[in-house]
Amino acid sequence: MIGLIPLASCVGKDPNTNNEQSAPNVIYVFPDQMRNSAMEFWSSEKYASHIRYKGDPVITPNLNKFADEAVVFSSAYSNTPLSSPHRGSLLTGMYPNKSGVPLNVNSTRPFNSLRDDATTISDVYSQNGYNCAYIGKYHLDAPTPNDPDKPGHYVEERNPVWDAYTPPGKRHGFDFWYSYGTFDVHKRPHYWDTEGKRHEIREWSPKHEMDIAIDYLNNRNGQRDSAKPFFMMISMNPPHHPYSSLDDCMEEDYNLYKNKTPGELLIRDNADTTMAKAASAPYYFAQVTGVDREFGRLLKALDSLGLADNTIVVFASDHGETLCSQGIDDPKNSPYAESTDIPFLVRYPDRLKP
Repeated sequence: MIGLIPLASCVGKDPNTNNEQSAPNVIYVFPDQMRNSAMEFWSSEKYASHIRYKGDPVITPNLNKFADEAVVFSSAYSNTPLSSPHRGSLLTGMYPNKSGVPLNVNSTRPFNSLRDDATTISDVYSQNGYNCAYIGKYHLDAPTPNDPDKPGHYVEERNPVWDAYTPPGKRHGFDFWYSYGTFDVHKRPHYWDTEGKRHEIREWSPKHEMDIAIDYLNNRNGQRDSAKPFFMMISMNPPHHPYSSLDDCMEEDYNLYKNKTPGELLIRDNADTTMAKAASAPYYFAQVTGVDREFGRLLKALDSLGLADNTIVVFASDHGETLCSQGIDDPKNSPYAESTDIPFLVRYPDRLKP
């Protein structure tokens, strides 16, 4: 991730006009818990020889097209296959024992929160003239009793508290904010905006988040300074669990997998299709297909607005998902490849050769 800073700072000149080009925009999209094999193109002849396992039987047409236009990493690994520690490392370039986030953050771990004095990639972009936007799941601040609507209270009543409100002083250069700590109800998400107003939403979270991202690109309400480049991070919670019913995914996506047996969906040699979790496979892959559709909407918006050629787009994840492989129920936080191996694709038209 830190490598995007020098890449974005390389301002070149058009040999035909001798005019200096503007600094590129950067968009980093990272759905939670999406394993590398859950991209359809790995099953195609062009890509299959680059991995040592079978690609999942999943449908991802937009990622297929994006892969042909991008640099595709076949062996990208999460340094810590757990949400908060990975995110801390992603933003700071530090190992979890240095970033302040060695574990998933919740109210029982007040010591466990992104360091206020850490310099993050968003700090660096902001200090170098970029608009910076964060949309979706953050999961880096320890919950404290700082509810903007009820001072002195946590933002939820669970014990331990997992969700968190991140106030402006802790946003590390992000001047546009539409985010939450962690809340795993995919069709009833909520968010706090830049001013701290809470929004209760009744639609599938990836769709809503992409609506916000596309609106930011259009700059309809002056969300950014159009004279500046922008750095935007979009963190969709799916395909993170829960993945057990139509409450967790879009029905149109579930219909693509509902008639498949566990053996048809869980095709890795080490998958145990007798595990109870095998029933989750259609819902997990349905979420992946839904994420793919929303990613495609983002790419289409970049094209229609004339932003694609000068925008670096990264598609990644924070960690993978075992999904009945290795005989374990834990979807992450293990040294197995299913848990650590993540997508990592980078597109920068005319600069990075696919």
